[in-house]
Amino acid sequence: MRYFCNMIKWARLKRKEILVHASWWIGFGLLLSYFPLIIMDTADAIVFVIRTLVASIIIFYINAYWLLPRFIGRGQYLKYLLGILITIFLTGIIFHFSNGRRGGGPAPFTQLDKEWEEVIENDRFLSENKDLIYQPFRPKIKDRRFIGRSMMGVPSFIAMLFISTLFWIYSDSRQRKQHELSLVNQNLVNEMKFLKSQMNPHFLFNALNNIYSLSMLHSIKTPEMVLKLSAMLRYVLYESEDVKVKLGKEVDYIKNFIEFQRIKIEGIPNIHVDIDRADRMKMIEPMLLIPFVENSFKHSKIEDTDNGWISMTLTTSDKEINFEVSNSVPRQKLAADKNSGIGVENVRRRLQYLYPGKHSVDIEVDEKEYKLILKVVTE
Repeated sequence: MRYFCNMIKWARLKRKEILVHASWWIGFGLLLSYFPLIIMDTADAIVFVIRTLVASIIIFYINAYWLLPRFIGRGQYLKYLLGILITIFLTGIIFHFSNGRRGGGPAPFTQLDKEWEEVIENDRFLSENKDLIYQPFRPKIKDRRFIGRSMMGVPSFIAMLFISTLFWIYSDSRQRKQHELSLVNQNLVNEMKFLKSQMNPHFLFNALNNIYSLSMLHSIKTPEMVLKLSAMLRYVLYESEDVKVKLGKEVDYIKNFIEFQRIKIEGIPNIHVDIDRADRMKMIEPMLLIPFVENSFKHSKIEDTDNGWISMTLTTSDKEINFEVSNSVPRQKLAADKNSGIGVENVRRRLQYLYPGKHSVDIEVDEKEYKLILKVVTE
């Protein structure tokens, strides 16, 4: 399905490119026809414009799509100059020999000039005033054979070399930027996959430890927790590979994650969760909120039921998701974890890639509280 969509996108781009090129050549042909229509017969002008247009098209595409990429792109300037000279020479030959004169008869008005001369010579009055009353007839400029018509195409050929060179420079620069952007995006995607793979073992490790503790206590919650773990693994390993998921799945994962954290804490932890009011059908990128939740449990020392606490709220509007997470800051700093912050930094980079200019991450920290406010504008 993705291949089919890519093919449709490629076909649309090609069709747009063809339409742009066709429009350009139509406009160039109209501009090119202005001067010939003034000095030539209409039929001759049309033939001349078509010949010049075809020759210009040949020079443009040979220069832009073959000579420039093949030689200038590789620094072979002498070969490029030789290729240009050969192209212009061959195109000029074709242009010259395609200039066949219509009708094939003798040049017009030559016989008429001779007859006028005989009449004047046979008449004494006319012959004495020959210089005043007679000048050899010359056809109007539209009817006169235009000597050197082939030379009229030379300026357009030179213009085509200049225009095609500018076109190649622009296209090459654009392709390079697109290639660089593609590499950057691919690196971000690979980085996200790598960082997410680093998080998965951490979730699994904690969950298995919790289930192990329940099993040792012969708790009746053990089967239920196994099912919760199964749902979490399914989300992380399979559903998180989708481009977007329903917000409800992310919420369910967070609730399961919190349930596993509650089990390992002796006593009643001070955890306030308000995430069920959010629109579960809203689409969101997977694993976008979970690292913030994990980070709050990691750094709040929630197992200290007297001083540790966590609060999180998730709300949605028509085009926005708001997620607020707060947790206590212990007096005694926890030992730094080599994997600490991986999830949060991952989300930051993902947000920059997925929601450029459409998100905000505000963090407020003091001696007692760490507060994070995430806002994401969705389509």
